[in-house]
Formats: sequence, structure tokens, C-alpha cells
Amino acid sequence: MFRDITLKDLQLIKLIAEQGSLTAAARLMHVSQPAASQRLAQLQERVGSDLFLRRDGGMHPTTVSERLLSAANSIENELSSAWRDIENHLNNVDGQLRVATQCYTSYRWLPFVLREMHTQFPSLNLDVLPEATESPYEALQTESIDLALVFNAQAGYPFYEHELFQDELFAVMHKDHPLADRHYLNPSNFQDKTLVLYTGDKHAIIEEVLKPAAVQPGRLMQVRMTEAIVELVRAGTGIAVLSGWAVDDIEHKQDLRAVRITQAGFARQWLAITQSPEPPAHIQHFIDCLRKVGHLIDKPGWRKAIRRKGSLTL
Repeated sequence: MFRDITLKDLQLIKLIAEQGSLTAAARLMHVSQPAASQRLAQLQERVGSDLFLRRDGGMHPTTVSERLLSAANSIENELSSAWRDIENHLNNVDGQLRVATQCYTSYRWLPFVLREMHTQFPSLNLDVLPEATESPYEALQTESIDLALVFNAQAGYPFYEHELFQDELFAVMHKDHPLADRHYLNPSNFQDKTLVLYTGDKHAIIEEVLKPAAVQPGRLMQVRMTEAIVELVRAGTGIAVLSGWAVDDIEHKQDLRAVRITQAGFARQWLAITQSPEPPAHIQHFIDCLRKVGHLIDKPGWRKAIRRKGSLTL
């Protein structure tokens, strides 16, 4: 008798269980309520058991229909997976996507993008190449990578820029630092100060804030781990420059202070750099995921929110 159960039957069971109403299920299936009622009655006759019980003003699945619901969900997931595989095949997405990012800090949220990509393109081999961090444009030019994630755009290359998001950089220091109580720092405040930076003298604050103001910091410490930077600052070694989302991600930061850089703030623009103005579907989806994560990391508690939801769609 179960060989007579169709996908329409399973769809009806699923919608009734979700909506708690035969009328609502019929509307979503674009059929009349009497037609849906007749289909349910015929299905229950074939199964030999009631599939729903009416109580508390709604329809609730029985043990029998719970098993059919499980089958319906499995079939739906398998069909979705098959559809993704077909799309990937038609779009030639059985290969790889090689990515380089200009800043090590992005590794704090990039895994969420990679996870989202794996869901959409399970056959895609996605690689992040840390060796191209300091020269992403050159890596793209030699076709060592397919996409560069940068915040410091470079002219003179025949590539295409896709705007992603902006983030603001802050001066982070111990709460007892002489500058910790200021509302913002002017470039002159960095004169002769020790700075703890990911990229040393190539950091954006050096190129875009201090050099134009002819300000010379006292010492530059290049440290490429956020945790190490935070501990050096916590020990009073110097001033770090971190994005707002990186500051939000620090645990036990009661002894630290994040101060704006200039009265207007110091923001940087993230870009995705590709070889084509209209990249293939999988690269475009990667860009879309980057935009989503850029929107999310601007909010307090962004990491917990993404983990709680389980995706970049919040």
C-alpha cells in the first residue's frame, strides 16, 4: 500500500504538520480545501490509520505521520542535494576555488563563509592560500588564485573590483594607558608610541593616517596572531590597531580600551578582486557570502549569533 504514496501526498502531510491547518496547507499547495481534504482522506484510507489528530484548534501529526514526515524531509533533502549537484555540474563547479586574503584577521570569520560555500557547492574544492597574503594581486596575475580579498586596492592591474563591506579600525590599549580615556586619537597621538600591528610598516594606519601627517611611531612590532597582539597590549607593551569586530571577539576585555582613530573614525573598504567583471556562479556566490558576513560582523556578539543560527542568513 505504501508504494501508492506520492510526493504530493508527502507534501500535504508536511504542510499540514507545519501549518497546523488543512486550509493553510491547501492554500500553499494552490488547491482547494475540499481537494486537499479528499487527498488526505484517501491517503489515510490507503495507510489504514489516522495521520492527524484535531486538538487545541489545530491538526497534530500522529506517530504514523511522524514517520512519513521523516521520509518527506529525507526526500526533500536528497532532491535539494541532487539539484545542487546538477547546478554545479552545469556550471562546471566540480573543480576548485583558490582564495587569498590580504589580512590575517579575516581568518576569524572566513571559516563561516567557507562553510556556507560547502553547503551550496559540496563538490567544490575550496583552498585558502596564506602564502599569497602579502602579494594577492601578483598571485591573481599568475593565476595562482581565483579571487583576492583585499582592503588596500592597487592600481595598474587588469582586474575587477567588487565592493564588499567597510569596517572601522580602533586603537586598542590597556585601560591604564595615558591615551585610554580619550574619545578619539589624532595622528599626532601616535608620535613615538609603540604600535603592535599585523603587517608592520605596511599596515593601513601607517600608510593612510600617520605618513600623510608626517608622524613617526617610536617602534613597530609585527605580530600575526590576534591573541598574541591582545596579550602584548594587555601587558602594556604598546597600542594595537584592530577592527571593531576583532575587538568584539576578544574575551575578558575589561582591562582594555578601544579608542576611535580620528574624530571621524578610520574605516577601510574590503574588496573582492577577480579576473572577470561577471565571475562564474560559484565565485559570485562566494562574493555574496562575503557581503553577508560583512553585514553580520558589524553587530555586537556576531560570532555567537552566527553559530546560534548556523548560517550567514540572520
